[in-house]
Amino acid sequence: MDMIDARRAELVIFYNGHDVSIDLSNYNLDFTYTDAAPGESDDIQITLEDRENKWKSPEWMPVQGDSIQAEIRTIGWEKSGEIKRLPLGNFEVDSVELDGPPDTVKIKATSLPVKGTAKQEKRTKAWENVTLESIAGEIAKRAGLKLTYLAPVNPTYERVDQTEQEDLAFLYSQAKEEGIAVKVASGQLVLFDEFEFEKGDPVATFTRGKDNILSYKFDWSASYAAYVACEVSYTQAKKKQTIKAKYVPPGAPTVGPVLKINEQADNEAEALRKARKILRDKNKEMSLASMSMMGDTRLATGVTILVSGFGTFDGKYLILSASHNIGSGGYTTSITMRKVLGW
Repeated sequence: MDMIDARRAELVIFYNGHDVSIDLSNYNLDFTYTDAAPGESDDIQITLEDRENKWKSPEWMPVQGDSIQAEIRTIGWEKSGEIKRLPLGNFEVDSVELDGPPDTVKIKATSLPVKGTAKQEKRTKAWENVTLESIAGEIAKRAGLKLTYLAPVNPTYERVDQTEQEDLAFLYSQAKEEGIAVKVASGQLVLFDEFEFEKGDPVATFTRGKDNILSYKFDWSASYAAYVACEVSYTQAKKKQTIKAKYVPPGAPTVGPVLKINEQADNEAEALRKARKILRDKNKEMSLASMSMMGDTRLATGVTILVSGFGTFDGKYLILSASHNIGSGGYTTSITMRKVLGW
């Protein structure tokens, strides 16, 4: 088999708009792309050998805010001549490390603009008569990001207080209360409902003993599934009226403890929505897992896969984070995931 047909993975890197893929390959020791979990920003890390002392020189040393566009490309990975691409997005350099001996330079770049205010600056603000989407839109604009709002609901607030909080931390906590996830990737601030992603068709099936699974770990804890339902109640002080709603998931046992929460709700529909969100937060941690396999460009945060050959742990899983690595061990992918709830 000649080089044209050889099974391999390649990095395509544009640095400040210039294609440096070939030059970088002469120094690359390790490359990792982290497709982060909700609440975090994606990043890449590039470790380069520097025996010739080039990367530490002023001419070669990366500068904070330098832009990097990256892509992983596989050639003949599953079929001879087949080319698959995994665009990783846009990143900005935010740190550089020099280690040795032997001398190596590690460049870390993040999907969050390093000169924005989303993480660095704490802010106090009273948000009045706003929706979650409008809050996210203003924060995205300040951070230099484009807002992509995919959640099926857009909660409205008479007043929400941001007190000495960074923008993204505030948005994450506010969205989490609504059961909505937040992610920064490729210049976008994305808000989405994990339940909607759970319903997506699986992108792959991984079967023990058949597929090239390098390692796996499954955790099961009953402490996260002790409740068969959730009841939210709130007594309005002025009206002396109690709002109450109980959420019971489809297929839940008819007998078992009910999680009872006292939380503000303006009406029964809002109380029911909060009850479902609280129960999902409790139960979705029940079945967590991680897996490493031969590099797979299909695997990304928010997609689902099927797992088989693991007995009780078989089923459909939602990927929470994915890490793609090209180094001395070739191209590998590691994921964290949880079983979908289905409700």
